[in-house]
Amino acid sequence: MLPGAGVARRRSLSPDPSAYRSGVERTRPSRRKLQLLIGAIVVLAIAGTTATALTPRLATRDPLLLIMLEARNRNLVLARHVDLLPFVVVGTLRRMISDPLYWLLGTWYGDKAIRWLEEKAGGGALVRVTEQFFTKAAYPMVFLFPGAVVCALAGATGMPFPAFVVTNLAGTITMVVLLRLAGDVLSGPVDAVLGFFDRNLVTTTAITIALVVLSLILQRAQGKAEVPSVKELEDDGEDAGDQAGPADENRPGGTSTPALEAERDGNE
Repeated sequence: MLPGAGVARRRSLSPDPSAYRSGVERTRPSRRKLQLLIGAIVVLAIAGTTATALTPRLATRDPLLLIMLEARNRNLVLARHVDLLPFVVVGTLRRMISDPLYWLLGTWYGDKAIRWLEEKAGGGALVRVTEQFFTKAAYPMVFLFPGAVVCALAGATGMPFPAFVVTNLAGTITMVVLLRLAGDVLSGPVDAVLGFFDRNLVTTTAITIALVVLSLILQRAQGKAEVPSVKELEDDGEDAGDQAGPADENRPGGTSTPALEAERDGNE
C-alpha cells in the first residue's frame, strides 16, 4: 500500500463493494498531500489536453511525444510507426500513471470521490453503470477498464494497492499490445489519416486547437471540472453522497470532461 494511504481497517484481497458507502472510518490525508495529489492530476490533464489540441502535428512529426502526453486508444493507433519497445513502455506507463492517483482519491474519500466523478466531472450514467459492474467483477474491471472511475472504486472498496497495480499493469500491457496490432492491421487507413494531417498540417492543427478551446469553454459554462478542488473534498458539509448508493435515480448526467472521455476511450 502507498505510504500514508488507506482505510482504517485491514484490506483483504477481495474488495468490499459496499465499503465506500458504509460510513467506514477513513484515514484522510494532510492538506499538503491532497494538494500534491490534485496538482499531479492537473499536470496530467494539461498534458492530455495539449496532446489532443496538437494531435495532427504530433501524430505526423513526433508520435512518441504524442503518446507520452496522452496514450489514449486513438493516439496509440496513430503512433504505429514508433519502435515496438518504446511504444509498449511509454504507452503502458502513460496509461497507468494517473491510476494510483485516483486509487488514492477513492481510498481517502470513498463515496465522495465517486460522487464527484459522477456529478462534477460529468461522468453521469457512466459512473452508475461502472459501479454496478464493479460490484460484480472488481478485478476484471481493473484489468479491462482501468480509468478514473474504476481506479477510484478500487481504492474506495479496499482493493489492496499491490493487487491493484499488478492487475492494472497486466491489463494495460495487454491493451497496448493489442492496439499496436490494431494499428498494423489498419495500416492503410491509419497511414491515410497521417498523410491527410501532413498535407494539411496547419489547417487540421488549427481545427483541433479550436475544438479543444471550445470544449473547455463549454465545460466551464456547465460547471464541470476535470479535477476536484481541495475544498470540494475537504468540505464535510457535502457528505450526503456518502449515504447514497448508485441506485439514486435523481443524480444528473452531464457533459464529459477529458478525464471521462479517456475513460470511455479505454484509457485511464
